[in-house]
Amino acid sequence: MSISAENHPSRGVAFITGGGGGIGVATAERLAANGVQVAVVDHDTALAETVAERIVSAGGTALPLTLDVTDSAQVAASVAAAEAALGPVDYLVNAAGIFQWSNVEDISDTDFETMFRVHVLGMHSVTRTLLPGMLSRAAGAIVNITSIHAVRGQSLTAHYSAAKGAILAYTKSLAREKSPQGIRVNAVAPGPIDTPLWRGDLDEFELADKMAERSTVIPMNRLGTADEVAAGIVFLLSPGASYLTGHIMTIDGGEVMN
Repeated sequence: MSISAENHPSRGVAFITGGGGGIGVATAERLAANGVQVAVVDHDTALAETVAERIVSAGGTALPLTLDVTDSAQVAASVAAAEAALGPVDYLVNAAGIFQWSNVEDISDTDFETMFRVHVLGMHSVTRTLLPGMLSRAAGAIVNITSIHAVRGQSLTAHYSAAKGAILAYTKSLAREKSPQGIRVNAVAPGPIDTPLWRGDLDEFELADKMAERSTVIPMNRLGTADEVAAGIVFLLSPGASYLTGHIMTIDGGEVMN
């Protein structure tokens, strides 16, 4: 096998939450292009279907699934549907997420709870549901999406940063617990990535100002792309990362050096 072939999975089944947008889309498309069957899972049915249709049109295999990751009954049903249609899940990417700018004093109990329910409870519910199958085969790879905000902090995002910090701790704990049983668990910590989640509802001029301001603290002097993050995720799922677990891969253009 060539070095390049080792850097991506070439078969198996992947379950990708948040698969209808940004990083999830790019990851689903990269995996499918290399022969992995993909369950494109998103709370937005139309987005999941659009991504799956695009993958199928390109010659890949994809199944769109609608899922609220905070609903454990829906999680169980979605996992069952994916495995019935595609087979046992080998790869899990927990990319579902939400974002909100807010001063700490303005973060309501509901805002705080919702942030943790989507990012942390949702990740745990999907992971917990898929783990028994992976453990029965003594094989599997999981990648969770955290953020550089989990390690450096970011003003106006205390609840988001805290939730992403919980993902970082969960990833390392799960890696210590399950790696002896054949399950590798890693995470990626993106910096500013040009995705719909990052852009939010900013108009063209506000977006230009935001991009200009952020790029000044990034040594590479630009935003990252979803595909650049997806490349890191796919590598962590691949045979080339067979000795990596509990690793947090920072993909940020060098921002955390500042």
